[in-house]
Amino acid sequence: MKRGLILLVTISVALICLGMGGLGGQPGGSVPETEINIQAQVKDRVGTTTDLNQFSMDGKTYLEAWHGKGKLSIPFQQVGSITFGDIKGDAVMAEVKLKSGEALSLSIRSRAQFYGATGFGAFQIASRDVASIAIP
Repeated sequence: MKRGLILLVTISVALICLGMGGLGGQPGGSVPETEINIQAQVKDRVGTTTDLNQFSMDGKTYLEAWHGKGKLSIPFQQVGSITFGDIKGDAVMAEVKLKSGEALSLSIRSRAQFYGATGFGAFQIASRDVASIAIP
């Protein structure tokens, strides 16, 4: 009787855990739909470069970052490049060069996710793993 109850509880817990595998974030193999198609080239911290379209940050077509104590949103159409620096706590330091020529020192959440389509599959990377992003 005791074995049967333990087996039933174990199977129930296993089924619940398996069902939770899809919780949180985008489903595997998909890219968030955006109203405009941003193209970008992302280089990670090990030197791998990936060309993307449908590029977004957390599903949005603008860069969300901290400028001092203020929050700043910059449409990717205005961004030329982003160079990621040191990770400090929950933030990654970044140098953003706008297409206008202006440069800004910002901090980006280290858990922010960048998404894009590669032509051979969906791509996702956390900001803490990015070395640079170029947007033509």
